[in-house]
Amino acid sequence: MEQLVALHKHWLIADSVKEVVTVKVGGDHGLPEELAEMAEMLSSFSRLSVLYGLIYVVIEGYREMKCQDDDIDSLLSNEEFVDTLRLFRNSTFHYQKQPIPDKARKFIESEGSETWIRKVHLAFKRFFEKNLAIREMLKGFSA
Repeated sequence: MEQLVALHKHWLIADSVKEVVTVKVGGDHGLPEELAEMAEMLSSFSRLSVLYGLIYVVIEGYREMKCQDDDIDSLLSNEEFVDTLRLFRNSTFHYQKQPIPDKARKFIESEGSETWIRKVHLAFKRFFEKNLAIREMLKGFSA
């Protein structure tokens, strides 16, 4: 159970990043509008990169723990997405000589990758709620 709680912690970190991926940083930076929009887009992509890398950490832990869940296992059976996500994570969290290395672009440019990773994130949410009785614990706090 302790390992599952530890894995859930990693999912919670990813989920907290997910909540701010599209948040506008805002503020007057004194930049021309076009440049400010580009900076905003790059900032959002940076947060998205961290989110995707963190989701891969959860996948890695799930597999290492030999967990089983039909929905997650079905999604993770797409080894091409899993492997390109691993490379994307590596390009995010390890120094790269190129600003946008091929290993980063491969996952992002794969058709359906955005839908797939959203489904993975949601499947893990349901997995943790079911296996950690999170809803029941939260009800106990509101009583």
